[in-house]
Amino acid sequence: MKFIEEVDDVFDISGRGCVVVPGIPYSFEPSVGAGAKLQFDNPSGSIVTATLQGLEMINRGKPMNHAPFSVDRSVIKGDIEIGAKMYLVECNE
Repeated sequence: MKFIEEVDDVFDISGRGCVVVPGIPYSFEPSVGAGAKLQFDNPSGSIVTATLQGLEMINRGKPMNHAPFSVDRSVIKGDIEIGAKMYLVECNE
C-alpha cells in the first residue's frame, strides 16, 4: 500500500458520481488509472475501499498538480471525509 495524498474535498458530479480532490499527483509513481484499487483512512477511524473509475478535468481557476478522479458509484460523498489519507492498494499497469 502506498500513500498518495490527503483528501481536500469530495463532491458529486451528476452522471459521474463521487469525485475526490486534489486527486492523484501527476508525478505519482506508479502511473494510476481506471481500475486502480484505493483505500481511504478517514479521520473518524472508518476505512473505505473504492475503485478509481476515471480522471476528471476540473477548472479551479489555477493550474493543478493533481488529477481529480471519480470512484465507483457504491461510494457516496459522505463516505470519504475531508482529511482522509488516501492509499493506492493495487494498480492496473
